[in-house]
Amino acid sequence: MKSLKNHLSVILSLFVLFFSVEFSITLHDVIQNQSKKLISNYSIVIVSNKKLTLDNLKLKVKEIDFLKPISPKNILDRLKNDMSSKNLALLQIALPYFYSAKLNSLPSKIRLSDIKKTLMSQKEITKVEVFTKTYQNIFQIFQILQIVTYVFSVIIVVISILLLFKQIRIWILEHEEKIKIMGYFGATYWMKSTFLYKLVFVDSIFSSILVTLIFVFLPNNSYVENKLSNLDILLPQFNILKDGGMLFVSSLIFSMLIVTIVSRKMSRK
Repeated sequence: MKSLKNHLSVILSLFVLFFSVEFSITLHDVIQNQSKKLISNYSIVIVSNKKLTLDNLKLKVKEIDFLKPISPKNILDRLKNDMSSKNLALLQIALPYFYSAKLNSLPSKIRLSDIKKTLMSQKEITKVEVFTKTYQNIFQIFQILQIVTYVFSVIIVVISILLLFKQIRIWILEHEEKIKIMGYFGATYWMKSTFLYKLVFVDSIFSSILVTLIFVFLPNNSYVENKLSNLDILLPQFNILKDGGMLFVSSLIFSMLIVTIVSRKMSRK
């Protein structure tokens, strides 16, 4: 029973550690995907008294990736019944040029302000609308999510590492007499520590399997799928062989490294 408890402590520590890491990676991918959607949906409206070209604008603002003219047809159609065709034609000539400009990245609030100032400094441009409030609200939510996730993950990782160090020390102390007897008969470090590496090898298998099962089956749960669909969020696919294998290898290397550090440190005492 005691041995099972010790195994559960290591399995739980490794599970929490790599779950938090995998969760952070997944959330980062989700935020990047949402950022791309925001970029594709977000545009700056430019009003100019002359025709603009993408190449000229890119020389001033490198983030501008796409420029599309906005037709004033909808405005003119509304005025058809209230104006003569002659006045309508004159109005069409007098109307400025409207453009929708898309960016290739998410600029900060300061950079967005600089982009607006740079565009407004051009003589031919009379107005620039960057929709700062709507854009910045979404942008700040993404930033806060990333910061909170990273801070939370770092705390979890530190706690998990401390628990692993403590549990390995407990294992060594429990087998202290056995290790000493093996030492009296000239056993090498690796012979005395083999059982520790076997224990963490088994625990690494179980912990990586648990994390893999969660990231494979949870996104496919109908309730989770509906919630994510309503929020228009697409989770990255978890590859059992590639991602699960990486989890196991990382868990094994990490736990064996801790065993080596603790056992060598205690053997010097």
